[in-house]
Amino acid sequence: MGFGSIGVLSSVLAKIQGVLFPTSMQLFEQTIWTSDDIIQLIIKLVCVYVSCITGGIVTALFGGEKRQLIVVGISIMSVIIWLWIIVIHPLWFWALLLAGIIPFILIGNKIKQTFL
Repeated sequence: MGFGSIGVLSSVLAKIQGVLFPTSMQLFEQTIWTSDDIIQLIIKLVCVYVSCITGGIVTALFGGEKRQLIVVGISIMSVIIWLWIIVIHPLWFWALLLAGIIPFILIGNKIKQTFL
């Protein structure tokens, strides 16, 4: 459930970003980025992090312990690595994306434990 919620929410947020900022969909075809493009990449990072927090909450709601949270994180990281291979983005973007997945999933778990 956590993996699915991350995937669905990431897709929905990416679609919303594409509607609000149509040029964000063309970032995948560029090799040089302007400052506006960097802002769009940061927005993409924030959207994935929010999705990971949500995935952590959903996994915890369904009884997932730390092991299940890590499995969800590794699964999402596998998808990200596959995307890294087929899509052009700056190295800093991929490094921050991969480095944030598991911590933000664990933050989602902490939010569930604290507030729900």
